[in-house]
Amino acid sequence: MSAKPTGLAAFTRKAMGQSTPQPDEVPAAEKATKKRGRAQGETVALTVRLRRAEWARLHQLAVAEGVSLQSLALTGFSKVLEEHGLPPIEG
Repeated sequence: MSAKPTGLAAFTRKAMGQSTPQPDEVPAAEKATKKRGRAQGETVALTVRLRRAEWARLHQLAVAEGVSLQSLALTGFSKVLEEHGLPPIEG
């Protein structure tokens, strides 16, 4: 029984004997119809995973301040950008 790769390895490792077609081997019709489905519009969705206790703390702060978790997240991301000498998020 062989262990099936998980996580990033499942996407980066090729199965034994399996080859990926080179760009010049992909039919032109397939290239024309294949579009990336995510991050196409002006707004991009982002998933952040937190432990329930951390989410509860952030949720309580947002309620107490009368703002959304989205607003808190954008404020935090802006501060990180500024700490690195980059312009903050406009919004």
